[in-house]
Amino acid sequence: MIMLTKLRYTNLFSSVVLIGFFLIVIIACDKKERYAGVYRAQEGELQKPSEIYIELKENGQGVWRVNDDEVSFNWNFNKNEVRLHIKGGGIIIGNISDDTLAIPLPGSKMRYFKKTK
Repeated sequence: MIMLTKLRYTNLFSSVVLIGFFLIVIIACDKKERYAGVYRAQEGELQKPSEIYIELKENGQGVWRVNDDEVSFNWNFNKNEVRLHIKGGGIIIGNISDDTLAIPLPGSKMRYFKKTK
């Protein structure tokens, strides 16, 4: 009888752990799919249209394009932060809200990107 009770609790515990794991995976995948896309830099009204883009791919890869130059990076999402892991070893931490990505640049300047696709 004691063995049967231990077996039931073990099965219940295993089921709860498995369900929790799948929920975490589903939530993590949903975030990347939601924020994946192409973001175009927003400029002031008097400036010419920007040729600066950030592309966040669903697989965690990304590309930052400025005119004809591009830098590849890996990215991940945590709460409202997007972390861009640049291949050279640096990390850029930006904020994302709805369809706008805010990236800090040197000199305390923020650059805003709006999702286009």
